[in-house]
Amino acid sequence: MIDKTFGLLEHRYNFYKYETLNFFDKDYKVKIVVENDETDTILPIQQNNYAIYKQYINENQAKIIDLIKQYFSDVYKTKIDIYKEIKPRTIYFARDGSWSILFDTKVDEENGFAVFLRDEKLHIGTQDIFI
Repeated sequence: MIDKTFGLLEHRYNFYKYETLNFFDKDYKVKIVVENDETDTILPIQQNNYAIYKQYINENQAKIIDLIKQYFSDVYKTKIDIYKEIKPRTIYFARDGSWSILFDTKVDEENGFAVFLRDEKLHIGTQDIFI
């Protein structure tokens, strides 16, 4: 499928493609996932969020880093070098208008964690809280 905003997308359960995201001054290959339903449509809010997500990440990177550090301190009682110990893997655009950066981490390989924007507020938690 070719979407006017997302471009060329493949479909398997959801729409997806891969692209490069610069995060922590490093390039990562991330999967862009666009949640869909049985109608196989992409909502205008998902398109809008995709159009602005990189700018949002760049403008709020310090806030995101602080949130991640606090999360690991509070939940895992540990300080990590987030530049070495976490990796963004997926950017997930939900149908409810929220979107998330899903990360892998060796601290919690089973659950990973996600930083997500819902109702214009940043949140953090395990990936299953978001998806």
